[in-house]
Amino acid sequence: MNTLFKNGSLGELWKISYPMMINFLSFCAMLFVDRLFLSLHSKESLTASVTAGTLSWACITAILTLAAMSEVFVSQFNGAQKTKELGRPVWQMLWLCLFSFAFFIPVGLTVAPLIFPYTLFPLENSYFLFFMFTGPFFCFNSALAGFFIGRGYPKIIQWMAIISNLINVILDPIFIFGIEGFFPSFGMIGAAYATFISALVQGIVVFLYFINSRHSTLFDTRNYQFDKKLFISCLKIGIPPAVFVSLELVGWTTFYMMMRNISQTHIFIASILQSILILLFFVGWGLEKGCVAIAGNFIGQKKTYLVKNVFISSLKLLSIFSVLLALCLTLFNEPIINWFFNDGSVPIESLQETKSIARTSLFYLFFIILFENIRYALNGILTAAGDTLFLLFAGTASLWLFCFIPTYFLIYLPKAPIIYAYAIQVFYSCAALIIVYIRYAQGKWKTLSLTQDQDRAPIQNTLDIETIK
Repeated sequence: MNTLFKNGSLGELWKISYPMMINFLSFCAMLFVDRLFLSLHSKESLTASVTAGTLSWACITAILTLAAMSEVFVSQFNGAQKTKELGRPVWQMLWLCLFSFAFFIPVGLTVAPLIFPYTLFPLENSYFLFFMFTGPFFCFNSALAGFFIGRGYPKIIQWMAIISNLINVILDPIFIFGIEGFFPSFGMIGAAYATFISALVQGIVVFLYFINSRHSTLFDTRNYQFDKKLFISCLKIGIPPAVFVSLELVGWTTFYMMMRNISQTHIFIASILQSILILLFFVGWGLEKGCVAIAGNFIGQKKTYLVKNVFISSLKLLSIFSVLLALCLTLFNEPIINWFFNDGSVPIESLQETKSIARTSLFYLFFIILFENIRYALNGILTAAGDTLFLLFAGTASLWLFCFIPTYFLIYLPKAPIIYAYAIQVFYSCAALIIVYIRYAQGKWKTLSLTQDQDRAPIQNTLDIETIK
């Protein structure tokens, strides 16, 4: 019997979530470090990476989120003690990553000249094209991670993320600034090179660990056959969140373009705030993965009554994090803001005013992160149950009705101060959280199951999961 998840306690949630938090912290730190080095290179590089980077990650994250559905099926198979089934959903999503070249390459070749014509936006054009051509490799890592997260053993993902991040930190200054007389400077695109290389190393190592002889014997991880029925099942569950995250990031790209069109101060402040947000969202993202894993196992065990413990435990963890975050943003707001101000990045006459706006924005940032983190935990529970279609409709409607449309009419058209845009985002985060909580409280997700309709569902394996530690 699987003894890893017993009651969804704080300790259990922390055990599975903290490695994923470290994983996402490493990933977020990678993007943050990229932005930090680019801000030192030039303000143009930083702002270009925000607009082009957000749109490129809208495409990548759509497939990446779809590939991550391997975790949902692995967790439910694991909870149902169908251990010989665990490798199958992972391979279906690896096939998806291979097929995704047929998506990324045409998107890159058509969208780049349309939105970022090279004659007007050479930095954005090159940056977007590079990530479109390498996008499947990032998705590859997401599919593999589902095998380890869904079973409750994500340590390999944690450590490889840290190593990958260290590689990126070392390569970033080399590729961006170069080494005089030894290595050329690639500027903004150098940050993309460093990110890709570090992700590629992580993927190769994790894949070799996934197919090692022990995992192959226990979980049939070398069974790479394409399973049409399981593949379609993964798509049915994964397409709604994939579409949502893509629409969300397209919307944020629109937001940053609006800020850019208002003024350089607006886009510069937005770039700083987005970089800090990316760094701090690691807790919510890691917690969401932990909730998916534990809730999925409980659902597979037919113990949905234990899922409420997972949500309560997530609130306890977020309470601790929120106190620490409030202290950090209060005590260290000045050093945090100063990281992004290199010499000459802002005219001296508006320097103090720009810094003041950035410091005030951190107040709104705290509440955005708080509400979003709680929503991530609820999203994890609903995703584990397969209730992803609701998340698509509710999330998309909330984002546009409560955030982007008000921003257009209240901020963009009258060219209002950017601080008001973040007040709107606080309202949106709170409203979106309330909607998802109502869905969770209704309990309709308890009637859903993802493993019953699979062809090989009758196969049982009562192997004690503890033997594979």
